[in-house]
Amino acid sequence: MNEIRKIQVIGAGDIGRQVFQGLALSDASRSVQLVGRDEEATLRAANLTRFSSVQRGHSARVSHAVTDLFDVERTAERIAAFQPDIIFLAASLQSWWVITTLPEQAFQRLYQANYGPWLPMHLVPVMKAMQAVRLADSPAVVVNAAYPDAVHPALTAVGLSPEIGIGNVANNVPGIRVGAADLLGVHPSEVEVRLVAHHYVSHRLSRTGDAGAASMGLAVLHHGRDITAELDIGALLGSLPHRYRRTGGLAGQVMTAASALSVLEPLATGRDALVHAPGPLGLVGGYPVALEGGRIRLELPQGLSADDAVKINESGQLQDGISDIRPDGTVLFEESSMAVLTRELGYDCAEMPLDQAEGRAREITERLAAYRQRVTR
Repeated sequence: MNEIRKIQVIGAGDIGRQVFQGLALSDASRSVQLVGRDEEATLRAANLTRFSSVQRGHSARVSHAVTDLFDVERTAERIAAFQPDIIFLAASLQSWWVITTLPEQAFQRLYQANYGPWLPMHLVPVMKAMQAVRLADSPAVVVNAAYPDAVHPALTAVGLSPEIGIGNVANNVPGIRVGAADLLGVHPSEVEVRLVAHHYVSHRLSRTGDAGAASMGLAVLHHGRDITAELDIGALLGSLPHRYRRTGGLAGQVMTAASALSVLEPLATGRDALVHAPGPLGLVGGYPVALEGGRIRLELPQGLSADDAVKINESGQLQDGISDIRPDGTVLFEESSMAVLTRELGYDCAEMPLDQAEGRAREITERLAAYRQRVTR
């Protein structure tokens, strides 16, 4: 009889529910558990997945549990009780789309800050969850969805980084593969991509077709042969927001869920795979990654060193609003990005030691709520 693999999804928001359903709709021997804060909402979501899985003839064991990540001991109890092989973290204090619900002019002003200054909203729940993982003495591989490009290098300093992230760099790879395949007149299965890019770059590619002021690394391979020099890469990337444009926003999280499953499924089944992921092994930014027997290693474009790949991602980190992440986990924010939040919210933070992250997250929450009231009057 096949060993039953256990996968625990912590976070019952949109991306957590989508990934949970994707994991359950499988013929593999597995048990999946959805963990959320709200009993009623989490039960309903788990039952929806359970019933749709049964309807389609699948046999995954589906359950749910309830915790608040700020209650580290209770979360540790939930982890210890389920004994997962893999934990998928899909928890954030403020999802990326929240500011898009503001009046358009207010949203556009805040949008200029980029993502970095909002880091505490993503870092804190991941930090709490990882404290619970350590308290439970869990050997689970932890996969995180919340801004891994910056959360992971910050938490590495205190031994709390998840092993790997999902989304961001991965979300543009299918479009690049399909675009290259169309140029070559072949099927996308014949084309491979090696993309090194920070969240800042991956966010831009599908919207503007370029890396902006940041750097990126890209190789395109056909049947294993590097053909990057034979392609007009500028035109290829420029086609992403045009010929290869796709649904974005909250509805577009189908792509992020697919990117998550591209990492989770090989880890769950033990098969080898080449994937793209942010924050692997606590590194800043996003990379092509080889998953081999549950182990994680970088699979960079030929001729690109690991040090150079990190420098590429650090250039994107700066453009995203983070000047540096020190070895002790202290985060330094880029002045012009933080100035946007200072001007709009009255929030100012030049640097943030990890022990101040929770307080900073509370402050942002309060100031954004007050701002929403002002701009919606």
